[in-house]
Amino acid sequence: MDKYFDLHLHPLAKKHLASSLNDNASMGADNLAKPIEMSKEFRDYTDEAILRKFESQCCIDYLAEGRINGVAAVGALEFGVASSKGFFDDVLRGQLKKPIDRTYFNAIREGEVSYLKLFLKEVLRYMELRKVDKDQKSTEESRVNLISRFFKQGEEEGKPNLVLAIEGGHNLCMKKIGNTMDYDDFGEFQNKGHFSSIYGISKDRHDPSKVLKRLYETIKGAKMDLLYLSLAHLTYIPEQHLATHAFGAKALRHPSFYPFGHGLSEQGKEVVLTAYQLEDPLKSKKDTGVLIDITHLSLKSREDLYRLRRDNACEHIPLIASNVGVTGYSLAGWKDNLVVEKCVNHVDQGIKTVKICNTSKVAGYWGNGTKKEYVFNSTTLNLMDEDIVEIAKSDGLIGVSLDVDILGRSADLGQNTSTCEFLTTADFSYYFPYTSIRKLEYASTDEIKSGESWQEPRRNDVHPLSLCFNIIHIMAVIDLKTKKGSLQKKSYEFICIGSNFDGFIESVKFCSDSRQFKELQASLMKWLPVAAKRYQKVYGGTKDLFPFLQRNEDLKEVVSNILYDNGHDFLNKRKHAVPKRRPVGTKVKK
Repeated sequence: MDKYFDLHLHPLAKKHLASSLNDNASMGADNLAKPIEMSKEFRDYTDEAILRKFESQCCIDYLAEGRINGVAAVGALEFGVASSKGFFDDVLRGQLKKPIDRTYFNAIREGEVSYLKLFLKEVLRYMELRKVDKDQKSTEESRVNLISRFFKQGEEEGKPNLVLAIEGGHNLCMKKIGNTMDYDDFGEFQNKGHFSSIYGISKDRHDPSKVLKRLYETIKGAKMDLLYLSLAHLTYIPEQHLATHAFGAKALRHPSFYPFGHGLSEQGKEVVLTAYQLEDPLKSKKDTGVLIDITHLSLKSREDLYRLRRDNACEHIPLIASNVGVTGYSLAGWKDNLVVEKCVNHVDQGIKTVKICNTSKVAGYWGNGTKKEYVFNSTTLNLMDEDIVEIAKSDGLIGVSLDVDILGRSADLGQNTSTCEFLTTADFSYYFPYTSIRKLEYASTDEIKSGESWQEPRRNDVHPLSLCFNIIHIMAVIDLKTKKGSLQKKSYEFICIGSNFDGFIESVKFCSDSRQFKELQASLMKWLPVAAKRYQKVYGGTKDLFPFLQRNEDLKEVVSNILYDNGHDFLNKRKHAVPKRRPVGTKVKK
């Protein structure tokens, strides 16, 4: 293989954080394409765990070297992230020369800017890298090819071919961060070519659906495209709540990381239907507009989304899970494995949630001498079997993350392998109606403070088997839990990699940045058959469940599909399925 595909990465995220928020001048294509700089002093005196998060990069130069095409997720840094204790706080407090800019974080903390403006500024950075002539064709100076369904340019050799995506519904919010009444000004975009139309967005103040529509038309007019939108991200956004998020940020500490609400809000539902109608009415039965990424949605939010799709006859539109792992459980199995005696009411800085613990699902056993027990990460940030089936039935795509905190872990036999997370009280009562919240004890002050230990540096090395077990489980669920003959593709054709590189993750050691996909390929070739055999030793299944165990050529095909073909073909199919515009005034059932 000489090409690879990544469903979820952030090529400019760290460069964007390294620039001053008030600096609207061009950074220069060469500078933008390079990895962020870390001084010798910073490397010498900064904890190794922090350095690893800075080193999991996918800058444009790395993508070109690794021959990576894919989806560039753009998302403004959230208030809770900028204000949290832990990773960023440790970096910004130091006296050393920093690879990120303090003024950027201060502007977010002090509410000087909106999430939408931060999003637009990062998109403009991508446009700096795309140098085109009067016919909108790339010039020799262009460092990236931004592909679009609506502009018939082909893929270009020697540079990354990327489509954009929106990570988090907060990026549609025009209000200044942390302020429910003060709206941002977008006058600075008046003279930005295709982006000049964004100035009129001020008319759309109270409606994220209208903001999405105007933003989509602006990006489309600039010969770019949006593949997907995730409704939620890491934190609760009080100034614009679209959906309850799944708890998933253990290395940071701020009240907004605790989930809030009970599924999709009415505004969130409107945004979903707007995204699906941007190109064609739902009745057309075609892939339309912007797809929805279920990553970071709480379990209840995901169920609400599936119900909304059924009620509005849009189950045919593909679902995306851009950077995830699996729980290994069906919903019923997850509920049955609640460790009630470990569940407590949790009140931290006025935010009440329920801390729950589940027994982690075993993926398989492997090891010379003392065998290791490999378990999935059973937190609801990851996919239940029902999620996998919904995505497959929609002809969607699942990007398996390379974040060690997502993939699960291994442990010596007999070790405690339960996993804890937080649910809103409403969600807990919904999923566990026979377990009274009133009868649960309250977490002590000491127990709540012990959460600080999440921020302690640690190395969470995972074996390549952990990644492979996630892939194998997705294949098994699709083959065993969907109606035979109902899908047009093989189970492995719904899977790709969604690394989340440059998302400040701790990446797997065997593929720590975007230049190392060839090493990832070698790991999959070696360990995918081992994972399949060990998985079947636990869960059984016929010999033909994983046909690639019989022939090496079949294994090569599976790995090739996961690392490139599936993602490439998914984008190509959308490009050839652009529908006609819907008639003005078309109504859709809400």
